[in-house]
Amino acid sequence: MPALFIAGTDTNVGKTIVTRALLQTISQYEVPIIGYKPIACGGDDSLPTEPNQDDYACEDNKDVLIIQNSCIHPVHYREINSYSFIHSSTPVFAALDAVRHISVDKLNKDLERLQQKYTNVLVEGTYGWLTPINKELSFADWVRKNRMPVVLVVGIKEGCVNHALLTAYAIQEQGGTLIGWVANRINPGLRHYSELIELLSRRIDAPLLGQIPYLGQPDKKNLAEYIQNPDPLLHYFSK
Repeated sequence: MPALFIAGTDTNVGKTIVTRALLQTISQYEVPIIGYKPIACGGDDSLPTEPNQDDYACEDNKDVLIIQNSCIHPVHYREINSYSFIHSSTPVFAALDAVRHISVDKLNKDLERLQQKYTNVLVEGTYGWLTPINKELSFADWVRKNRMPVVLVVGIKEGCVNHALLTAYAIQEQGGTLIGWVANRINPGLRHYSELIELLSRRIDAPLLGQIPYLGQPDKKNLAEYIQNPDPLLHYFSK
């Protein structure tokens, strides 16, 4: 029962939009698939705040709602999300033991339940590849333990080459399998876009799956047309 992890080079690079695009693309081939956002956060510009009980009881996180609306199967919010935080900074401080209520056992059980019910799962990460889940474990550790290959989302903006190459290198050096990457244009005024794509294509040791242009309201659009190379995904989920 395959699961695939969607990692980003940073926060605000379009992981959720790419997750939507991949869900729409794979569903076109009549492959049963569901999205899962284990840990969701509020606005990325929030100040660090000590969490309370209400901080992870919300059911209105935008990312989770986009994934929910992108699934071909009707699903409940809590079915595809284990924790939603009002304050975006709280999970980052998990390594300092400031967030004690994230249970890795719960993440594992929720993922297993989705795999049993829907067979294939796209799992969207939070922030970047090395973001802590708790004091001992990062997303990178959790992905390796669950043997999930990775799709890397690169937000095409100033500084993206360094972020992309470092993240791709970390994934592969830590024993992960990078099956492809997606370029998401988040700066419409960026010069030399095509040159950046060419450079990244040469330097990232994995195929380019697609390019999502700068779009208004991408969460309301069919994005499958922008995944021009779905073969690595279809091969993985159909094996």
